[in-house]
Amino acid sequence: MKHYPTIADDTVLAGLDPKYLWMRNYLRSLNPQGLASKKDVDPTVFPEHMPFVNLVDVLHDDEIRFKFRLVGGEQNRRAGRFIAGQYIEDAVMPDFVDRIRTNMVTAVETGQPIYDRFPMPHPDKSFVDSERVYFPLAKDGRKVDTLLILNGYNDIPAAAGSVATNVR
Repeated sequence: MKHYPTIADDTVLAGLDPKYLWMRNYLRSLNPQGLASKKDVDPTVFPEHMPFVNLVDVLHDDEIRFKFRLVGGEQNRRAGRFIAGQYIEDAVMPDFVDRIRTNMVTAVETGQPIYDRFPMPHPDKSFVDSERVYFPLAKDGRKVDTLLILNGYNDIPAAAGSVATNVR
């Protein structure tokens, strides 16, 4: 079944945990004219979200490739494994590669955040319901070179730690 990514626009974000809208607004505040750069993202502004954040390098070779650079502690715990340093093809179950890759490519090509919800893509973890928003980042404000993925789970209280108020 073909997967069609969902742009995480205002309407989509309004129906999600407020932390996703907060992150979108924070990233926009870093560069109102374009995409935020990874170097401008200050994790001390949102320490409550860091356990749920993955950073993925976007490698523009013959084809776009994606490599997990940083994987939040809660992500590692729930997955039951460490995937930092791995490409998506090696990091997730084969059944999920196309879906995740499509989400990532869409975020890169559109420069827009992408929302998706599906079980954790790791061995023996399909019972874990999870959602995520893929936020594109770019050194030059345009060409996406990193994805910041903010993950969420049903068993975490809504907006847990998402009331950070120190957005610039």
